[in-house]
Amino acid sequence: MTGTDDIETLAKLLDDFPITMVVTLDDEGHPVSQPFAMQQQHHRFDGDLWFILSAESSTATRVATNQVVNLAFSANDSWVSVTGHAELTTEQSYIDEMWDPSVEAWFPGGRTDPSIRALIVHTDSAEYWDTPGSTIATVFSFVKSKVTGAPMEIDNEKIEL
Repeated sequence: MTGTDDIETLAKLLDDFPITMVVTLDDEGHPVSQPFAMQQQHHRFDGDLWFILSAESSTATRVATNQVVNLAFSANDSWVSVTGHAELTTEQSYIDEMWDPSVEAWFPGGRTDPSIRALIVHTDSAEYWDTPGSTIATVFSFVKSKVTGAPMEIDNEKIEL
């Protein structure tokens, strides 16, 4: 696959994941996971993933020390693991682009709340596993593998971006 094809494949897969587990490293190098809603509704995946968080959050504190992150996505029939480096910014244009009514639950003061940060994850690599389609197709592939003794067919690709 070419770089453009890789990004488009990931973009299509990521459309199915509104929530991800963002994994950061604590001061001792231990991984810590927290769920985050992706703010992709106005910015389709182009190699970067966008989030909004508070500057006072433990995730922001960890990212300020170590920018290496992993994002884990899971659904009924596909899974994606993204590795990259995180950037925290107060750039208002990014916050404005990501803002939607759901964010107000976390920032009732609005989009100019001084504690808001845009978290942009610049993807370095990704790996995905994708089953043959719908739940019915997945079940069919599972049954077929049990009957024939052949491994279940799952698309698996590692992508360097």
